Amino acid sequence: MQGEFAMTSRRHVFGLKANVKDNVHYVDDQTVVYPVGKTFVIYNQTTNTQKFTMGQERAEGISAMALTPNKKYVAVGNCGDAPGIEIYDTTTRKRRKILPLSLQDLGSREFACMAFSGDCRHLVAQGAGPDWHLIFWTWDRLKSVAMFPVAQDNLQRGETKSGFVSCVSNNPSDPYHICVTGNGIVRFYRFADGQIKTSPGGMGRRDPQNVLCHRWLKDSDRIVASCESGDILLFENCEFKCVLPMSPGDGFSIDTIVTTSRGFICGGEGGLLHMYEQCDDKELFKKVKSLKVDPRREGDAQGVETQAPIVKSMCLSQQEDHLAIATSLGPNSTYGQLYTLNIGVEGSKAELLQPEYLVAPFHTGPITGIDTCIRKPLIVTCSKDHTIRVWNYLEHTLDIYKSFPVEAMSVAMHPSGLHILVGFADKLRFMNLYGDDIKEFKAFNIRSCPECRFSTGGQYFAAVHGQVIQLYNTYTCEPITQLRGPSGKIRCLNWLPPDDTRLLSAGHDGAIYDWNVREGRKETDNSSAKTVQLTSVASNGSHPSGLLWAVGNDKKLRELELGALSVVNEWEVGDHALLTLVYSMSHKLLIAGVEDGSIKVIATPVQNGIHQAETTTAHGSPVVKVALSFDESVLFSVGEDGALWMFDIKEKDSRATSKREITYTEEILISKADLEEKNTFIGDLKNKVDELNGEMDYLARKREIKHEEKMKELQDQFREDSEKDWSKFEALLSLKQEQEIAFTEIRKETSEKHRKELAKLESEYQTKISEAEDLKAKLQRTLEEQRRQFDDQVSRAEHMLDKTRKELQETFRETLNGERGNCEELRANERELLKGYVEMRAQLEKDTDDEIEEIKDKYEKRLAGERDQYLQLKGENGIMRKKFTHLKKDIKDKTEEIAQLMDVLQMLSHKNTRIDLEIENLKNEIRERDDTIGDKEKRIYELKKRNQELEKYKFVLDFKIRELKSQIEPRQDEIAAAKQRIKDMDCDLEKYHQQNLSLKSSIEELEQKIDLQQRVIHKHTNQLKDADTYRNRIRTDLSELVTKIQEPKQLCQAVAQLYKKHVKSIVSKAPVVDEGLQTEYVRQREYLTRTVESLKKKLVSDSDSHKGEANKIMTENVQLIREINELRKEIRVLKANVSADKNAAKTAALNNALGNTSGSPNSQNPAATQTSNAQEQANRELEMQRSEIDRLKAKVAEAEKELQARRPSSRDLPSLNRPPPGGYAGGFTPTPPAPPGL
Repeated sequence: MQGEFAMTSRRHVFGLKANVKDNVHYVDDQTVVYPVGKTFVIYNQTTNTQKFTMGQERAEGISAMALTPNKKYVAVGNCGDAPGIEIYDTTTRKRRKILPLSLQDLGSREFACMAFSGDCRHLVAQGAGPDWHLIFWTWDRLKSVAMFPVAQDNLQRGETKSGFVSCVSNNPSDPYHICVTGNGIVRFYRFADGQIKTSPGGMGRRDPQNVLCHRWLKDSDRIVASCESGDILLFENCEFKCVLPMSPGDGFSIDTIVTTSRGFICGGEGGLLHMYEQCDDKELFKKVKSLKVDPRREGDAQGVETQAPIVKSMCLSQQEDHLAIATSLGPNSTYGQLYTLNIGVEGSKAELLQPEYLVAPFHTGPITGIDTCIRKPLIVTCSKDHTIRVWNYLEHTLDIYKSFPVEAMSVAMHPSGLHILVGFADKLRFMNLYGDDIKEFKAFNIRSCPECRFSTGGQYFAAVHGQVIQLYNTYTCEPITQLRGPSGKIRCLNWLPPDDTRLLSAGHDGAIYDWNVREGRKETDNSSAKTVQLTSVASNGSHPSGLLWAVGNDKKLRELELGALSVVNEWEVGDHALLTLVYSMSHKLLIAGVEDGSIKVIATPVQNGIHQAETTTAHGSPVVKVALSFDESVLFSVGEDGALWMFDIKEKDSRATSKREITYTEEILISKADLEEKNTFIGDLKNKVDELNGEMDYLARKREIKHEEKMKELQDQFREDSEKDWSKFEALLSLKQEQEIAFTEIRKETSEKHRKELAKLESEYQTKISEAEDLKAKLQRTLEEQRRQFDDQVSRAEHMLDKTRKELQETFRETLNGERGNCEELRANERELLKGYVEMRAQLEKDTDDEIEEIKDKYEKRLAGERDQYLQLKGENGIMRKKFTHLKKDIKDKTEEIAQLMDVLQMLSHKNTRIDLEIENLKNEIRERDDTIGDKEKRIYELKKRNQELEKYKFVLDFKIRELKSQIEPRQDEIAAAKQRIKDMDCDLEKYHQQNLSLKSSIEELEQKIDLQQRVIHKHTNQLKDADTYRNRIRTDLSELVTKIQEPKQLCQAVAQLYKKHVKSIVSKAPVVDEGLQTEYVRQREYLTRTVESLKKKLVSDSDSHKGEANKIMTENVQLIREINELRKEIRVLKANVSADKNAAKTAALNNALGNTSGSPNSQNPAATQTSNAQEQANRELEMQRSEIDRLKAKVAEAEKELQARRPSSRDLPSLNRPPPGGYAGGFTPTPPAPPGL
């Protein structure tokens, strides 16, 4: 391979394989494991990251999953021709054990369900039909597997069917006790003596039911089981006890159960969840709560029916505060969603809880299209589930989601990331992406568009319409040209860089076309593969120096020159066809989506890398599309399984070329109506904030006054408490001095006593120490004597050991020579076996099945002899191992050589059996091919006969065609004359159409005038609102002024502040007069109170009058709108009448022209008179409408005059500059302003 090779690694995936049994599990409180395609994903909710683990390459997918109770290991059941069970470590994601099974051993292609035992050491698995084998596996020691046919009795009676066994589990307290439930069965088994045996228990005399799931309750021997009818059954000690009284029993099936510490939770059809808790009597359960998993969202279109999901699997976190839910669209559907529910919330909030999406809303149908943009990290997908979704591949989130009533066939995204192009089943729509919504901008009459693409620069877009390519200008949406030429439906488009002047297309006719966009014509084409349906093309450069690759349904990869479109190379791609292509310019990689759901990465030039292509398993069904990000660092793929995969493309060599650096924008589109609505909402909120600030200031002042009063009370209380405490402190201080005097006397007495006791203890310990030293000297002398004796014994033992070692070495040399002779005999036998194997292989091609059996018997006898000899040697080696422990290493080497020889013998026997199977398969294939050849020969003979009959029928049809041509010629002359008359009538219709256009323009002018009047009315209502707010402000200021009426100084300051706030004119001050200040102040206060009361009354009356006037204006406005709507309806009726009259006149004239070409001209008079009468009637009605519109205009003008006359002015309010009797104190003259907005 030349150059640097880029590898792909999985980055993120959006999807779920819903038909896997028990397909969601909590590994810890934040990590969930679930399957997608042929992979299972470990997802962390906190970091929004995923880790991936792949199964066997030969497996076709996953059919069942199970998690150990300690959350350390997960078991995966693979399906296909080689079913097996794999156990993985959830922390390291490494495979720990594998149980490979063949199709003959299991009797099925998949596993129906699996479960771990309570001690995590055993795994019980249930195979699917037709054999329904139950498997018990002690996986931690890799012991032999025990199997038992659960449906053996039913198979003999012919009663088994799909879904016979639906659930299997181990008793948590007894790992060897197994429970199996299904359609009409509840059975118990026990593993003992290496076999699975039946155990007592079951339904008893109760009629059989279809049991879908069962679970063992925690810390008990009771089982709860759910049925298809909605009943919940309770079993105790393996015997049926009762049906729970609180069972749903509504006909909706219950498909899954999960147990909790207080009870259990069940869910099933209709998306219903039921929570049960154990009652106080410990016998029955009560239903605590029921809720529904609703898949509808705000983005769903009206009229779109969303199918109620089925809850297929549930699991609890370790703290039992979160519930993970996996749903499905049907019993065997692969499409579903993942939800999470916080069940740890209690109280009033628990009633409002609803399931939320665990990852993001996945597609619930095959994805049909995908595209990326340049300016934003976004990708858009469309699906057969009638939804369009926009994803952010940097944050791994779903940004926009919207459903439509029509299915989307294809999608394309503008390089700016602000527009998308969607090919629906009814039309092609150009749509804008807003912040959280998708809105249509323009629709084109192109049905079921299978492919649409924006150009690289975004100035054009192309859409496929059958066998035609429509080109449009992106910014004007005007058609540029139509590209015609292909004989079959076009399947894919590809714009060539860098100037978007060339476009490639390929389709079902097997042809590739190179189009010149500027001139609207075909440059070159290649139609060498007419029988192939091409599905995708990709190129590595601009015209004409680059290369082109194409794939189709013939399982080949074609390489063409881009200039002449001539085929350079063709390669076979294997058993599965490549469906879609994309080329990475920076990495020089050709990336393909394969029919089996995998992704192939091929390094270019292709002839060096086609056989070394990197294959990455992803989807569980064929890949539909692949795409690359603009910097070509992320690969996206979508498939029919509804999954969206993201892959990182990394260079194998660190000296890779630098990536494209791009800065993503954060701009979004927003409509004018939404912007105005948000602005008005912000203005209303600001007004509310101002009002609340005023109220909060008033309340704060009140609180300050209260706090000051409380502070005074607390200060007084503190003084009293401090005086009391000081008196207590003085009393305690005197008591302390008395106690210190007494304590000194006691301390002297205790010190004397302690001194005497210490002297006594010292004398006692001196005597004990002397005795211990004497004992120590004696012990040292005895120790030295024992050491001398031990050294003598060691020397004698070493001498004896050397003597025995020499004797053992001599005996071992003799035995070793004997072993070497045996090994030489084994090698000779091995050479003889190899010669026999070569002869046997030659005989297998010539001899019959009887000779093969004889050869088997011959080698089985030899194998038995070799096994006996091996056992004998093994026994001798065991004896030697006991005698010569220090020579174990050499003996192990010999035993390993013998084991290798036995492995070679076993390999030879396995090869024999494999060759037998291959011979049988080849014979069967030869028989099948003979049968197909015979059928095809019969078909060819029948087609030849049918061809002869068709040739006879063709001769008769040719004769009839010649006769019909002779009759058609005179009719063509008559048709030409009729077409001339129709042209004359079209001219008349165009005149009528122009008159209608003039009438439409006059109507639009009237509508514009009405809109203008409505805006004026809206302006007046806003002015009234401003007046109301000003009045409320004055009211609040006056209410604050009343609170200070008991304090003259504060009242004076507040009045001055109020005056400065509301009076904007300059105030001239006069000299201060000191005489009679107190009397003037009292008179002013009385006057201000009287004016405040009068203002309050006036404000109340004004507010009532304004409300009445506003209501009256609103009613008049409603009446005007109703009259306008009635006028519009009448105009529509007139238009319909006029068009009907036109059509009637046209049809009458056409009938007259065709019926009698030689008649008199008077035969057309009735149609002409009819059209003239219709025209006169239309003119009369238009005159009536004009007079009605003039009347409405006059009425609107009168309403405006009345509104101006009723509008309050500043003269209606009492003047604040009216002096009180005696004048103001201070000599100032206030000038209050008019309220704003009036």
